[in-house]
Amino acid sequence: MASVIIISTFPDKKSITNIANQLVKRKFVACVNITKISSIYSWKGKIENQSEYLGIFKTTRKNLKILKKELQRLHPYDVPEIAEINPSSINKPYLKWLTEATV
Repeated sequence: MASVIIISTFPDKKSITNIANQLVKRKFVACVNITKISSIYSWKGKIENQSEYLGIFKTTRKNLKILKKELQRLHPYDVPEIAEINPSSINKPYLKWLTEATV
């Protein structure tokens, strides 16, 4: 089974933690890593420099469609980043755990 990583940014720790808990509980993801970051971006004609939280969502290819749909539905941003990363290689024990955790 192929693994997939989705990354997305969030405005605060409460929103990412709430969403991550829901997705892990429903087994759409095996794990979500959360880290605080600084983001510089253009929004509505202005350069923004904001603190955000980055979520790294680890799942399998079979859960990808539902994960993206749920992230879109639950996300607090009007235009959420939902970026897909397809690892070309992942160690087999980790892939086994990831697959089992999302069944």
